[in-house]
Amino acid sequence: MKKVVSVLTIICALFINQNVKAQTMEKDVTIIELIQTEGKFETQELNLTAGKYQFRVVNKNVDKDLGFAIQKEEDKDVDVMKTAIPNSFTTAYVKKGEVQYTGVVELEDGEYVYSCPLNPTPHYKLFVK
Repeated sequence: MKKVVSVLTIICALFINQNVKAQTMEKDVTIIELIQTEGKFETQELNLTAGKYQFRVVNKNVDKDLGFAIQKEEDKDVDVMKTAIPNSFTTAYVKKGEVQYTGVVELEDGEYVYSCPLNPTPHYKLFVK
């Protein structure tokens, strides 16, 4: 039974890694790296142009699982599970010392916020023009 569970875990991990690689190979996608420390992101504001993005989230020595999501500015006080921009969650929890990616997110002109509801962090501004 342990061998079956181990094999299934490896297959799932490979599938997720292949899925992330396929997403990052999509044309005209910019990857933005964001590093999380205890209770905050090191980058506290982003100014981007409209387009496709993928966010690479790094857990820099936080002893709990982290995540990431983007919301429109006006939705920041509403449950992130209901208002997150499609594909803006990390594909898995970001464990201590590890990295995870979001899906490919298409951002249009407007004001957004990004945060980690698990850490938790404040809402940081993300401006798209």
